[in-house]
Amino acid sequence: MIDKCANSDCSVQFDSKQGRFYRFHKACAENEAPANAHSVQHFWLCDRCAETHKLQFHKDHGVALRLRLMGGHENFLRSAIVAA
Repeated sequence: MIDKCANSDCSVQFDSKQGRFYRFHKACAENEAPANAHSVQHFWLCDRCAETHKLQFHKDHGVALRLRLMGGHENFLRSAIVAA
């Protein structure tokens, strides 16, 4: 269950009526079977964080928080989110 914003610097508690949801397929090792048929993880950014950040999945880093920049330059990796 999602309990707070995925931005580790934010402490806003989950509110289903605001923010932005993200869903990523959970990565597993090549020799490892998925934990369930869906192998999906859910994340949420509050409204304030969703204005300035986004979440992306990268095979080397897992789910990462990225800073949104004006002009389409959104490649700055702010922090990787450790997802169990």
